[in-house]
Amino acid sequence: MNNVLNFSQKLVYVRDLSGICDTKLFNNAFDDLTFRDNIENKISNEMNFFDRDLFIDTKFFIENECKTYLNKFHGLEQFYTDLVITSSWGNITEAGQGHHDHMHPFSIVSGVIFLDDTLDNCNLHIEAYQPEIPYFIPKGKSYISLKSMLPEMGINPADHGNLQNHLVLFLSNSHHFVDKSGPDSTPRRSISFNTFWKGMTGVKSESLARQVF
Repeated sequence: MNNVLNFSQKLVYVRDLSGICDTKLFNNAFDDLTFRDNIENKISNEMNFFDRDLFIDTKFFIENECKTYLNKFHGLEQFYTDLVITSSWGNITEAGQGHHDHMHPFSIVSGVIFLDDTLDNCNLHIEAYQPEIPYFIPKGKSYISLKSMLPEMGINPADHGNLQNHLVLFLSNSHHFVDKSGPDSTPRRSISFNTFWKGMTGVKSESLARQVF
């Protein structure tokens, strides 16, 4: 399944990596990781998962997918030189655990790759755009989950391995969280990463408005 989900102006890109990347390498490398406690789950001690030599091509592919996401769906092709993965790590969420509400500062595009066939993958909630409504409540955060969005598009997650071996991309300044899993759930494993500009970014015609990274 390859789709762009419009979370009311928060675009989320879903890309099936099956047949594109050797997902067995993900699992083999993941098994070598050691983990420490995060707020509600566990995160790997290593924060450079995709810097291994065996992932040179994979890292290049994912970086290009991030640029496609920015260029095609956000119209930013003329505003930056390049984008690179800056950090990448593993996550394990055990039964009864979740992933706290957070965002990724100092990153442009964030992503996650789901390693297992579990509906808990779809418990990812991403901040949706919520405009000010005159004479109503103040603007606040609202969220939409993959579990609720996909059926709205006529997509049954079970038909796609519950997003196993799928890449999900979103803008890093979007708050997001994962619901707590049930007491009998199998561990939910994933690989996450952040990115940042490389080269120049900004309006080309305005030299003083451009930045070099």
